[in-house]
Amino acid sequence: MRTAEHPNLVELAHAVASEFLSVCRARQVYGGVPCVILTGGSGGERVLEALAAHPQRDTIDWARVRFVWGDERWVPAGHEDRNDFLADRTLFDAVSVDPSLVHRVAGSDSGATLDEAAEAYAALVSGIDRIDLALNGVGPDGHVASLFPDRDELAFVGPDAPAALPIRASPKPPSERVTLTIPTLCRAERVWLIAAGAGKAEAIARVRAAHEPLLPAARILGTVETVLWADTAALGATSASSS
Repeated sequence: MRTAEHPNLVELAHAVASEFLSVCRARQVYGGVPCVILTGGSGGERVLEALAAHPQRDTIDWARVRFVWGDERWVPAGHEDRNDFLADRTLFDAVSVDPSLVHRVAGSDSGATLDEAAEAYAALVSGIDRIDLALNGVGPDGHVASLFPDRDELAFVGPDAPAALPIRASPKPPSERVTLTIPTLCRAERVWLIAAGAGKAEAIARVRAAHEPLLPAARILGTVETVLWADTAALGATSASSS
């Protein structure tokens, strides 16, 4: 795991946005359609805002980028708690995306049950042959997506594990969610973990030290690279050396 330290969340988000654009440009130069897993939370929001405002924003063709979400809150479509609503009001309002490449989890008002929505999303994501980048906000407890410490969902790691799972009784509201699983997130060529603020410092120290039992954020590794993008406050409880 490589650590990229920045003084604050604003500078961190701009740096992530710059590299995000670079990854997408590199794929599109050869005619590819990059696939990106988006995240929510304060870090995810700042990255999306940084992308929308970036001076090089239009150096990629946004209509040729595929988007999925690491997790989604099981609330109605268009609800302000949804991660896709966050993307709509920050990034997608500023660029022209192809709706057929924006893969949303069905809402609780869709007529599908939570289990059916998770199964459908698992089937969809399983059919994507390449994931270029997975953005993962790290919570104060070390969770990523809706994979929380000491939960049964962490046991789904084998080759037969579904790509997505329903979540009930989430430690964070809302209680019902859909999340991608560890093996799915680990399919990404690049896994980027985003952490900012002193409230994340203890979890980040454990992640960097690979402290057992491993927190969910320490279990997500990219096939090409794994980068911890953190501000100085989030690294406050860690040593100066990178893991």
